[in-house]
Amino acid sequence: MQHKYLLLIALLCVPFFLQSQSLSSSIIAKGGISIGGPLAFSNIPSEATGQAGLGPNLSLHWREQFHSNFSISIGIGYSEKGATFTSPVSGKYDAARGILGEEFPIPLRIGYTGIVDGIIENRYLDFPIIASYHLKQWRFGVGYQYSKLLSGSLTGLVDVKALLLTFRDQVFDESDIIKSRENVGIVSIGRQLSNRLSISLDATMSFDKLMSKVEDGIINPRNTYVHLLVGFTLFDVQRDSRYLKP
Repeated sequence: MQHKYLLLIALLCVPFFLQSQSLSSSIIAKGGISIGGPLAFSNIPSEATGQAGLGPNLSLHWREQFHSNFSISIGIGYSEKGATFTSPVSGKYDAARGILGEEFPIPLRIGYTGIVDGIIENRYLDFPIIASYHLKQWRFGVGYQYSKLLSGSLTGLVDVKALLLTFRDQVFDESDIIKSRENVGIVSIGRQLSNRLSISLDATMSFDKLMSKVEDGIINPRNTYVHLLVGFTLFDVQRDSRYLKP
């Protein structure tokens, strides 16, 4: 894991090295909403349904524009990501762990089928790094984001049949298997409305699956979101390019 922290520190230092060639430095506050949810892209049951989550997204960015058409920004932000879903489930379950709360050396696995209604509610601290290409009014960027889970919740009800038994409205809580961190890819499209005001549409998808482990028959999704954001430039320093180092 140490190499991830070293990579993050190195990337965070990039703007400091570029500042000697920078045409401008800006600090931008952004706020808006995140829309989406943890999604799977294969083996999805046809009967599965869900509702996208909607949560706040707040961040502060430092941008260095060291060419008229290119900039790099780093940021720190807070976001809430979640969704609701209903899905059929089936597979093999470790009955000893489920009933006794213990994992035996040889698991007692039995077949099950059922329907699960779940709610995912997660809060993250985000650290995005975005390289952007600028046109006159538009900005197109790609980047990487490290996200630290502040709190995670995966709860709901399940109706399940196992052997000759049927259990209805069984409460489940799998919050402890949500991964504490994730690595995220970013695609960003922004438009400058005035000297200080801008809007952007960012799409993010986690490279990591949401849960650290799942039972057989359960799909492990990835956080996939669209973020609608309004930006306001709090601080901006323009430099005379004639005095920049060659």
